[in-house]
Amino acid sequence: MWRRVGQMLDFNGTLTAAQRGDEEAFARLWREFHPGLLRYLRIKAAPVAEDLAADIWVRVLRALPGFVGDESGFRGWLYTTARNRLTDWYRSGERRTEVIEHSSLVLLASVNDVEAEAAEHSSTDEAVALIGELPPDQAEAVMLRIVVGMDVARVADIMGRTPGSVRVLCHRGLRRLEQRLLQLQVGSAVADDAPAAVTRGNSATVPEREGQRLHA
Repeated sequence: MWRRVGQMLDFNGTLTAAQRGDEEAFARLWREFHPGLLRYLRIKAAPVAEDLAADIWVRVLRALPGFVGDESGFRGWLYTTARNRLTDWYRSGERRTEVIEHSSLVLLASVNDVEAEAAEHSSTDEAVALIGELPPDQAEAVMLRIVVGMDVARVADIMGRTPGSVRVLCHRGLRRLEQRLLQLQVGSAVADDAPAAVTRGNSATVPEREGQRLHA
């Protein structure tokens, strides 16, 4: 249904280069982490997800030289930055985001095969759509723990909750998803049976209609 985020090729080297101002290195970071970030924002603030994501990356870019940590730490830092930005947006009722001016962001368009990338992420996007139907806290916990692939302790830190409460949220959210998937499977089975039922119904009523027409 979805895949967890794998480790990035030569993360440390890419990070170091980006911190020194290498634009292509920063673009590689963006291509690696942006899809997951955007999915997260879509379950939290769908109408403005792309605008908020752009603003978050500007903040990351500015603070990047001071970051110290590995790939897991970077992911946690990125999502903490995102959650703080979301909190500011909710509180202020803000509808505008900062204009992106840094030249590094010109390189952010992916050079990958668009069709291949779309195929790779399509099942994950479908799963995220279902996660978006969950209660907000459950959706966020499942998104960070299962889709993004963070450990419970880091998710708890980002959400400002205890590890135990994160586990409960994930458990309840996954149970809801399971029930929802069963509903969809049942609905799909009924839809598949409908044409056959209509065909059977039509074939049974044709002689009756013909008889009525002959006796009219």
